[in-house]
Amino acid sequence: MIINFERTVAYRCASSGEITFGTFSLFELSGNNGISVHCSCGLSHLRILPESKTSYLISVKCIICDEIHKFNLPLQSLAKKDCCQFMCPNVVVGLVFIGKEAAIQKAVVKNEEDINEIITECGLDHTGKNGVTMLKALDKIQDLLDSNHLHCDCGSNIIDIEVHENDLILECCLCGASLVLTAEKIRNSDFTHLEQLIIKPQKY
Repeated sequence: MIINFERTVAYRCASSGEITFGTFSLFELSGNNGISVHCSCGLSHLRILPESKTSYLISVKCIICDEIHKFNLPLQSLAKKDCCQFMCPNVVVGLVFIGKEAAIQKAVVKNEEDINEIITECGLDHTGKNGVTMLKALDKIQDLLDSNHLHCDCGSNIIDIEVHENDLILECCLCGASLVLTAEKIRNSDFTHLEQLIIKPQKY
């Protein structure tokens, strides 16, 4: 009997929106050692650290919440399960997948299909890898509109929203002033905790 001590980990980078893959050996988590997996963009990483003799602590920044989420991973699950999946506690989006390579690849594909289905139901076609980012932005924009914290500098709060693959455009229906929010800006700013958004006419 051959025992495979190699494990694959995949996580969604909060900065690039991409799924990042890495591999490690269970022996790397022995004692007080931990592992880090870094996205190629250089702006995010996932950490797995021993929490006790029978469990590990996973920490990763969430693309949805802009916060560090921490998950408990029992040693028994890591050793025996083909795939351990961890979701954002606020939105059903897979953030971390750990286990055997084939199962992880399958789980990542299934999660992407589920996300694309949600995006399509929301009427967002052609958002590509930025689909999760756009869902996050629209959810926040709706919150700002509901609380009267999104309006134009002219005083109007009647705002039209156009969603594209790499950005979304907020346009005042009264004066035509617009604000462009790129997917990169949404991911790499404290967008989730934004308290107010004002559209201002461009000055020429």
